[in-house]
Amino acid sequence: MPRAKVFYLISSLTQGGAERHLVDLASRLDPRRFESDICVLNDQTHFHTEALPGQPRYRLRSRAWAFPPAFARLVAALRDARPQIVHTYMNDANLWGRLAATFVHPRPRVITSVHLDDMGPGYRWLERRLAARSDCIIAHSRSIRDLLVDGLGIAGRRVAVIENGIDPQQFRPAPAPARAAARAAHGVAPEDFVAVMAARIAQQKNQDLVIEALAELKAGGALPARFRLLLAGRVSSQAYDRRVRAAIARAQLGAEVRFLGPVRDMPSLYAAADVMLMPSRSEASPIAALEALACEVPVLISAPSNTDAVLVAGQHGWQIHQATTASIAAALAEILKTSPETRARMGASARAHVLSRFTTARVADDFMRRYDAVLGSGGAA
Repeated sequence: MPRAKVFYLISSLTQGGAERHLVDLASRLDPRRFESDICVLNDQTHFHTEALPGQPRYRLRSRAWAFPPAFARLVAALRDARPQIVHTYMNDANLWGRLAATFVHPRPRVITSVHLDDMGPGYRWLERRLAARSDCIIAHSRSIRDLLVDGLGIAGRRVAVIENGIDPQQFRPAPAPARAAARAAHGVAPEDFVAVMAARIAQQKNQDLVIEALAELKAGGALPARFRLLLAGRVSSQAYDRRVRAAIARAQLGAEVRFLGPVRDMPSLYAAADVMLMPSRSEASPIAALEALACEVPVLISAPSNTDAVLVAGQHGWQIHQATTASIAAALAEILKTSPETRARMGASARAHVLSRFTTARVADDFMRRYDAVLGSGGAA
């Protein structure tokens, strides 16, 4: 039986949860049933595809969100690849892929993955009108499904929820020597209390509120001298990055806070950590939180980021109802009072929780069933 070709389309393979998700999924497809090509709108690369030789096969060299020459190259790539399924990721690729598929005959099935709910008004307008061009829309969290169905009025039968997952073999607890080496590599001492934020520098992630909370604790004498915060991620907004850095300077937190930029060796980052902070405005079953939990690092998360129960508060970490300076400061004060033994118990329980629900093997199985359903139904599934 011929294998089905899946054509993955994404903006880039720069650092991010959706980008990691695509690479993990493509590398775990059953090779007896599926083959895949990856196409990127632009060629910014953080995730290399060693498990997928020759990928990404197509690079469109887009210079802007709407760039006609790159769109023409996308149509040509689809005609060359002749996929049965086009699977798109992120807003711009979701737009381009659905439009380009209409210029290909026979038209491939289109599956659209929605990883974020921070759509601007213009894109929400487009999404309402383009939804019918998707044979299936995958919401990567229940909160995104609610946005699509309740907020945008997209028919519920067109939307399916597939929560994210991580590779528990890649992300696992570090033994003591590896933990010591990771701390040395990141410039933190064995006695430091290390918090990490593995997130792009963007308003959605609330780094500014974390800095304000640290400033409040420091002013009140409640921030330990050996506290360290490692900010790991690409800069998504230069203006926001400048604002965060200015807040650090005003609060004289230069010794406590370090910017690492994009980090390739994420397991090493988690090995150096005592706690992970994710007080975001919203997330879709956040991959970075799952990675940390699988490494037995407890996580502080906001309720809007935890709609898929990636952690249970009190068992695997801490949850704040809404991210504010006051709520983050109070949570950090509680975390700093939590004994290492309690944090270790939380971490062990957290890994077991991730293994039970949030693995890449389960994600791949879910998607292969979805691919089969779309191909077998001749339409929406």
